[in-house]
Amino acid sequence: MTGKSTMSMQFLYKGLSLGNAGIFISTNETAEDVRERMASFGWNTETFEREGTMKYVDCYGMMVDSKLRDTPSIRRVPSVLAFTNLSVVLSELCGHFWRLQKTIRIAFDSVSSLLMYANPEAVTRFLHVLLGRFKMLKAVSVLTLEEGMHPRTIEMTLQQLSDGALRLTKRNGERFISCLGLASTRCVKGEIPFEITQKGIEIKLKGRPRPRR
Repeated sequence: MTGKSTMSMQFLYKGLSLGNAGIFISTNETAEDVRERMASFGWNTETFEREGTMKYVDCYGMMVDSKLRDTPSIRRVPSVLAFTNLSVVLSELCGHFWRLQKTIRIAFDSVSSLLMYANPEAVTRFLHVLLGRFKMLKAVSVLTLEEGMHPRTIEMTLQQLSDGALRLTKRNGERFISCLGLASTRCVKGEIPFEITQKGIEIKLKGRPRPRR
């Protein structure tokens, strides 16, 4: 585990604490499991759920339990292959938050699950349209991908669809984050060490970042 899921949860919760709206899209565990994991770091979303500013989109739960149903804060999608259903749900949620004049943060964890089940070209086309809609609404989104699981060409295509990319790695028991590029922003060069603590990801800035290996 390199910390990508933790980073996406932390990104979303930080936005909620600033008054943003949040949408967490889960493709490899149920919304209830994501909520529990967030709470283990002290990121309890129940207050925001009651306020209506936090929504989960569960693309996994109904694949393992067809009896699962929607709740006020959880929208179920039949499977990770149900692109049309997912698109409709996200359009409804984003449109709702946009009408409330809320800044929207979206975490998509993980794109790798889509690539495992669907044609990579279909996935990239779907994400191209989806990310375009997010940008139109000025939503800020984070998508996670397991590096090395997919052809390098797919990884590069997905990186080109994004405004930036961060790489999280774990080596010899140590964790590092490096910037592969951010639109209109200068990147810190090299690897920056970080830890996953009870409060989430904490950067360890001591001296200069290490050169990339």
